[in-house]
Amino acid sequence: MSIDELAIKERNLYSRVIELKGTIEEKSDKVVNFGISKEYRKIHKEYSRLAKSDSEALKRSLFLMWYSLSEPDWLTGIGELDKEAEERTLKILDRRLKHGITDYELDWMIDYYSGWDYIFERFSDFKYFQNRLKSKSKTELPDEIDRMKMVQRGHMGRYWNSLIKFNKETSS
Repeated sequence: MSIDELAIKERNLYSRVIELKGTIEEKSDKVVNFGISKEYRKIHKEYSRLAKSDSEALKRSLFLMWYSLSEPDWLTGIGELDKEAEERTLKILDRRLKHGITDYELDWMIDYYSGWDYIFERFSDFKYFQNRLKSKSKTELPDEIDRMKMVQRGHMGRYWNSLIKFNKETSS
């Protein structure tokens, strides 16, 4: 499956999530019972498979890992992810960090996630990633992002577009 097809699947799943009605508990149950979290698990697994040769897939896979633990499933539709896919993602990322093969966007994304130190603590085997998360030197978020391009980037793009920092009329 292509990265664009995965983004469309994400968009469709999120549309289902925002239509859910009921209490938090009922919505959380519906995310599971309607198969939404299962579909997100498949999407994440596919991103992790593509991540070795596609830095965009790596970014989306890492984002879904972070988002699945930083926000509740009834709000995102994302539940527990496949452990092997998570390991694969961080193995690829760790190798890239070891060899300095990142870009500005990946750098600021990782540094943004480092503010939630509990999220990645169970992945202590990935030394370069853990060192990066703990680094005092941080790459700041950019002043603006291409909001139109972000729309095409699945849940990750939706999240970045939602940040107040980027939610200005002057953002491109």
